[in-house]
Amino acid sequence: MERLSRSEEQVMAALWRAAETGPATRRRIAAALPADRRWADSTLLNFLLRLESKGFVKCSKQGNKNLYTPLVRRATYCGAASAAHLQTLYGGDVRGLLAALDATGRLGRADAEHLLRWLDNWLAETQEYDDE
Repeated sequence: MERLSRSEEQVMAALWRAAETGPATRRRIAAALPADRRWADSTLLNFLLRLESKGFVKCSKQGNKNLYTPLVRRATYCGAASAAHLQTLYGGDVRGLLAALDATGRLGRADAEHLLRWLDNWLAETQEYDDE
């Protein structure tokens, strides 16, 4: 899957939020952007056109409005982008990522406890059986 620029990712994140109840207008997408990413209408439209050309977004007309629908699920893109990032920066070793978060103070005790609970649940649900 093609990686997106940081700005394109922010537009997609806003679109995923804005389109939870159906196709979204440019205005709804703009309102879902972080406050520090409130671009001019023409800039946002340019990002949406680029995302459409990359196959991430579908644009349809309703009267005089353009409606935008994400064609890629958030989980699908996030999983692919995270795996690529993990491979590039940490050689695929998730422990390196966690060590970096810890070393920079971005992994707190509450986060670690939450992660442990999630891992326990995940292991219980995906238990592999040994045939021997």
